[in-house]
Amino acid sequence: MFGMLIFGHLADRYGRKSIYGLELSIVVVATVGMTTASSGHLNSMNVYGWIGFWRAMLGIGLGAEYPLSAIIASEWSSTKSRGKMIAAVFFMQSLGQLAAYALGLAILRGVSSNLGLSPDETDYNVASPVIDIVWRTTIGIGAVPALIALFLRRIIPETPHYLVEKGELQKAVAAVGHVLPLDATLQPTDNGNLMSQQLSSERPMTNTRKPRKSGWESIVEYVREVKEHLSEKGRWRALLGVMATWWILDLAYYGLGLDNPKTISTIWLSQAPPPSSVSTLPGEVVCNNATWRADPAQPNITIYEMLQQDSIRNIMTISSGALPGSLTILLAIDYLPRTTWMGWMFVALAALFAVNGGTFFVTFETDKHALTVTLYVLAQVIFNLGPNTITFMLPAELFATKYRGTFYGLAAASGKLGAITILLITNFAVYVGESQTYSKRFAAMLLGFCPAMLLGAFITWVWIPEVQYPRGHDNKPEHNDTASDDGFEMERSTFRQKLKLPNRPLADIAQNPGDGQILGMRRNMARLFRAVRSRGTGELQRTHSAGRNIQTDNSIDQEETIYHDHEHGMEEADVSDGLGIRHMHYSR
Repeated sequence: MFGMLIFGHLADRYGRKSIYGLELSIVVVATVGMTTASSGHLNSMNVYGWIGFWRAMLGIGLGAEYPLSAIIASEWSSTKSRGKMIAAVFFMQSLGQLAAYALGLAILRGVSSNLGLSPDETDYNVASPVIDIVWRTTIGIGAVPALIALFLRRIIPETPHYLVEKGELQKAVAAVGHVLPLDATLQPTDNGNLMSQQLSSERPMTNTRKPRKSGWESIVEYVREVKEHLSEKGRWRALLGVMATWWILDLAYYGLGLDNPKTISTIWLSQAPPPSSVSTLPGEVVCNNATWRADPAQPNITIYEMLQQDSIRNIMTISSGALPGSLTILLAIDYLPRTTWMGWMFVALAALFAVNGGTFFVTFETDKHALTVTLYVLAQVIFNLGPNTITFMLPAELFATKYRGTFYGLAAASGKLGAITILLITNFAVYVGESQTYSKRFAAMLLGFCPAMLLGAFITWVWIPEVQYPRGHDNKPEHNDTASDDGFEMERSTFRQKLKLPNRPLADIAQNPGDGQILGMRRNMARLFRAVRSRGTGELQRTHSAGRNIQTDNSIDQEETIYHDHEHGMEEADVSDGLGIRHMHYSR
């Protein structure tokens, strides 16, 4: 949370390039530092204290990755490719997760084989030196790709959006020249904003300087500017919307306990755990009741077998669902209305949690446990197909360049606050007592996620605007240099283009986040009630009309009727319109 908040704001204050790479330097140092943690001479230090310190530093660096990676991908991509670019960044998380599990498994087997550690070894004095090498190697090797990425990040120019925001138009054009051909024609997405920048740059410079303000005065002025910015055009709704949905998402995502080996082992239980028969020999007694023995079904499991089992089950339970979900949304992101799609995926998760929680009472510690595992995998698919990916994307698109990093940090930190909240609940209220006791509480928690997901869908519907135009807003065919002379390729490209939802330019979203859309809880609820009432009225009219056998040309399907709210000067549509209910302004 700290890294998200601080580095998000620093990116707005000092620039994306100035900060991008600093957070990765922290990751590299913390990773190397963790591999050197030790107890000192004759236990003069606490190894867990050092690991905790370096893990905290690592969390700061990794937390900073969220706002920086997302906003840089958003600001460096074209309007057309923005969705795919940000989704590709998030896809790397699922891919890296799979690589980490596979690499950890390979290092475990390779190092153990070279040093002669048997999977059945129970002697602590024999197993601990080898496992110590395994975990230090697994963690330390992660610094290698981070170092490579650190070098590549230093050669990325500052984003043109940030330079334009600072009034440095010439540097912005030079930055764009690094990625566009020399003969490319730049098309501004917001003529009004660009013209105002040009006029301000043409004004004669004066020697007058504003008096430098103290740190406290600067903070007060910045907070005032933020409040004024959010109060205009209901921008606060978008910020609170992405913060609340990310909090709700992580509440359920981390509530599944996917980072807890005990939880993963519990859902794989096919029968009641057997009693422990751990040896009490001097070399083996240290392993008795060890914390790494997290599988209730195997109380005598060795540490080698436990680490191997965790890696395999994580791949089968987590990556098998997360990777296909991320890949699917990456390929389909241009064809789906992001906000509307996220709302429906929240609804799908609510249904899934209702089934998962209801069946957990029956499948726990039985041969039907495969149903729970399957539902877990399906949950991973839906998470990454919807809210997990889109909550990562929307904060990088919804806000003005001046505040984009800060607001993104707030949204991401809200998600991690949800993770902390559910971890406290599970550790102190769910995973307490014997398996038969906490299994009922765990099932009740899964059922509790059902209304939470519905709340996420509701907040998405009423507060978060779409960042795309309606389908058909721009039907210009895509030019394809490889198109054949018969025009077949061009026809297919045109059809594909019609299915796409064009992205709104960042400048347009920042100036008019809800332009042509119906936002706000009161307006959406009023629209919903009017739609329900209109359907009832339509059914009554059709009944009377059929009874009198009167045919009229004015019989219109009430589900397609558009209502005009003269009080607010805004057009409204039936809730079944999908994306159209948010974009009546553009479809007129």
